[in-house]
Amino acid sequence: MSADDGSPRYDTGYDPSADPHGPDVGVGGTKLTYRRLPSQFRGAESVTELVATIRAYGWLPPVLALVTYGVARGVFEFTAETYAIANGYFFEAWPAAVLINVVFGLFLGGFSWFLYFGVVGVFAGFFTEETSIDTGIFKAGAYLLLVFVPLLAISAVVATTIPSSVVTLTGEGAPAVADAHRALAATPQMRAVGVLIAAGWVAVGFLLLPIVRELYGIDRKAAVVSVLPVTLVAVVATVLV
Repeated sequence: MSADDGSPRYDTGYDPSADPHGPDVGVGGTKLTYRRLPSQFRGAESVTELVATIRAYGWLPPVLALVTYGVARGVFEFTAETYAIANGYFFEAWPAAVLINVVFGLFLGGFSWFLYFGVVGVFAGFFTEETSIDTGIFKAGAYLLLVFVPLLAISAVVATTIPSSVVTLTGEGAPAVADAHRALAATPQMRAVGVLIAAGWVAVGFLLLPIVRELYGIDRKAAVVSVLPVTLVAVVATVLV
């Protein structure tokens, strides 16, 4: 195309007909910048547009979302640790304890992300001949795990209200530690936390249904069959553990 042939020239960053999955081009031809991501999610008018946005922004935002979830999980694990509760949290070497729990939270978060959304993706793949497992399920899943961040923050605050006397060791050795953990799990605070986290999994399951339908091109019944069993296992595991 020459400059003098009279043909219109477009800036591909803003051309509505540009490839929405091309480099640096977002949904509707808008230029990709990470600052636009929240507004792109809020402005999505359909699940198709939402999934296109998730695909267009690649892996960096989902990884950051997953790390945020893992850190929040780790902080909660620290506040719900029997030793931390018994010693008032700010004991000697508490920063190391926080770091260890954050690392554990990142591992637990990554494991639950891969297992939950991976199994959902495999189940959904049974209902379509075109896709065995779509990596978009993992990207969407990382965003959905952000649902737990405020819930874990609330849970951490609730855990700090547990009296230290509840987890004070009454003996020595593994039996005494096991008794302390059972006493902690039986507190109203931890039961409330379990219900809160279980509700988070229910919310994630409901939000995931239309995304699974869009990613795999399956009907509502197939999406429910793909998501519901895994969500029920997550809920039961949360309440029991």
